Amino acid sequence: MTRSDSERPLDLLRFARVVYAVPGIQTICLQLQDEHNADVVLLLACCWYGCYHGELSTTRLAQARGFSRPWRAQLVAPLRQARRWLKHHPADTAGIATAEQEALRQRIKTLELDAEFMQLRALAALLAGPMTTRDTHEADAAASIRLNLNRYFSDDLTDGPGTIAGPGDAEIAALVQASILCR
Repeated sequence: MTRSDSERPLDLLRFARVVYAVPGIQTICLQLQDEHNADVVLLLACCWYGCYHGELSTTRLAQARGFSRPWRAQLVAPLRQARRWLKHHPADTAGIATAEQEALRQRIKTLELDAEFMQLRALAALLAGPMTTRDTHEADAAASIRLNLNRYFSDDLTDGPGTIAGPGDAEIAALVQASILCR
């Protein structure tokens, strides 16, 4: 028996876009990114995996982080830093038209999003190894998402000095709920 199109699991890129659009999730993701040095793309991948495939093994998560860390550090973060810097430094003091600087900032934002979408596609391919999509009950999917997010934030997987181990239960619960809502 095959699933209808409406019952097929969302691919990771579509899933990430849908979950991120849930009211309040963008704010939570940006807070986790800024305050906990979280890789939002990888967090959303953990949620997606939990929804459709269950528990993400430590080994598979380490492989995903092994790809994501340098991608984020060398590509996404510098683009984000440049975009944010431009937002808070008026162009007119340097003799650059404000509209021209804003156009540059928007192009950088587009590149940043393109890099994150490429990261999502790469993670989908990396995580798609030998696995099958499981029909999981909502409670099982929620438990898997929570486990995957807790594993992501565990002490042995933090991104280095100064990184806070993880968010509070409210943030995790909101990500779990949004993921279940969108599956």
